[in-house]
Amino acid sequence: MVLNQSSGAIMPSLRSLLEQMDACAQDLEAITQREYEAIRSLDGEQILQASQQRIITHQYLGELEQQMRQLLAQHQVSSQLPISAVIDMYADDQTTALQALRRNLHERMLKIDQKSQENRMRLHAAYSVSSTILQQLGLSPAQQTYNRRSAV
Repeated sequence: MVLNQSSGAIMPSLRSLLEQMDACAQDLEAITQREYEAIRSLDGEQILQASQQRIITHQYLGELEQQMRQLLAQHQVSSQLPISAVIDMYADDQTTALQALRRNLHERMLKIDQKSQENRMRLHAAYSVSSTILQQLGLSPAQQTYNRRSAV
C-alpha cells in the first residue's frame, strides 16, 4: 500500500459509498418485509414484484461494491486490506463514525440474509401446500414419483 497526500481524499468517497450501501440495505429490509407479507397472503404478483425489486437492489449494491474496489485501487490501497483497516488508517477524527456505519451495515446485511432465507423456506412451504391442495382438488396433475418397490 502506498501512503500519499491524496489518501485523505478517500474518506469522503468511502463515506458516500457506505451511506449508499446502507440505503440499499434499508431498501432490502423493506423489500424483505413486503415479500414476507406477500408470501403470507399467497399473492403471487406481489411476490414477483418483491423478487424483481430485490434483484435490482442487489445489482445496485454490487455496483457500489465495485465502485469501492475501484476507489481503493485509485488510491493504491491493497485489495487485501479490509475496509475496517482502511478506515482506521485514513479516517482520523471520522474513524468512530465510519466504523459504526460499516459495522451497522454489516449487521444489517446479515439480518437481511437471515430474513431472506426464512422467506425462501416460507415460499417453498406455501408452494408445497398450494400444489398439494390443487392436486387433491384435481386442478393440477399429481406429481409422479419414483417408486422403489416396483418390479422392473
